[in-house]
Amino acid sequence: MDRRTFLEVTSAPLGASALATLLPSTMNAAPALIQSKRSAIVVIGSGVFGVWTALHLREQGHDVTLLDAYGPGNSRATSGDETRQIRVGYGDRELYARMAQRAFAAWRAREQEFGIPLMIETGRLELARDWTPSLRATQAMLTRLGVPVEALTSDDLRRRYPQMDTTGMGVGLLEPTAAVLRAKTSIIAAASAFTRKGGTLLVKRARPGRADGRRLTDVETATGERFAAQTFVFACGPWLPKLFPQLLAERIKVPGREVFYFGTPSGDTRFSYPNMPNFSEDGYYGFPSVDGRGVKVCPTTGPVTFDPDTDERIVTPHEVRRARAFLAKRFPSLKDQPITETRVCQLENTVDEHFIIDHHPDFDNVLIAGGGSGHAFKHGPVLGEYVAKRAVGEATDGAFDRMVRLVP
Repeated sequence: MDRRTFLEVTSAPLGASALATLLPSTMNAAPALIQSKRSAIVVIGSGVFGVWTALHLREQGHDVTLLDAYGPGNSRATSGDETRQIRVGYGDRELYARMAQRAFAAWRAREQEFGIPLMIETGRLELARDWTPSLRATQAMLTRLGVPVEALTSDDLRRRYPQMDTTGMGVGLLEPTAAVLRAKTSIIAAASAFTRKGGTLLVKRARPGRADGRRLTDVETATGERFAAQTFVFACGPWLPKLFPQLLAERIKVPGREVFYFGTPSGDTRFSYPNMPNFSEDGYYGFPSVDGRGVKVCPTTGPVTFDPDTDERIVTPHEVRRARAFLAKRFPSLKDQPITETRVCQLENTVDEHFIIDHHPDFDNVLIAGGGSGHAFKHGPVLGEYVAKRAVGEATDGAFDRMVRLVP
């Protein structure tokens, strides 16, 4: 598939027909063949954890089947929006910061392999009234890791970003190499690479099936098909608490978030890449207009519970008013601009905001990978490599293993 064909497919609605065009070798497989197939490893969930895990496992030569209830890049998935952020700034959490550094290199390598742009270097500006311990820790960590970082005063902010009203903001910490990732595009590209390399991708809802002692024998789909394997990886994002309620209902919470894209004034490029960085402050974060989509504005609060299967993806008047109030304060020239697009998505927050990547306590051959807590996407290619190693019993970093274990 050439780049033009890929972009045509990914720009269309991601229904079954679009996926079938993108992934013809598996989407049109005969049911009889599906039922008789036995894979060494089954990965359930094709979001950022699952798709990269499946791809790495396939690249290692394993026989891998990837199952997803709605398909890669679908709008119910946490990975389903158009853009995500990648940055190294992580306060004092050095393991994640170093992992993000590796992820930058991995994303660039995958861009070259896939032949499509996945990462746009926008920079990230963190705004605050004054220096906080978190800002100081981020600055120190970036400096120690050799990542470019600039500390900006209120005067610096006014001069450098006249399109922003930075009144009340006394500090700006800029990570100029931070970037925007094309989220949906990259998930579909990774899924395409997986099938191109011989993996099997099927759009089917699956749940744990039969067990033999401490080993899960198979998973069962909603239509009664069974897929047997030696190893199972459940990377189901917000569906993990549904699949394993006794184990995960109290460990992973699923809140909702509303996302807005606001148009920019005609002929005005101040709010578009590369003229404005990603931005964040207490209560909101956002991105410049990328690909003409509009300025992305995201509140960091919202409904405390969200059902990824049944809840409507419609923004509320209350959050529209809040987003416009934020624009009026921080970007006055945008306050009367129309909303061009909206998204409603969800997070999977763990209590400590660490990922959960560990074996199920009852099954030796079941690995759970999730709890992205709003910061998993940036690590996608590196996370996939790590989860793949855990799935097949290869050695991994002990300190990271302890940080992401199921039971602290």
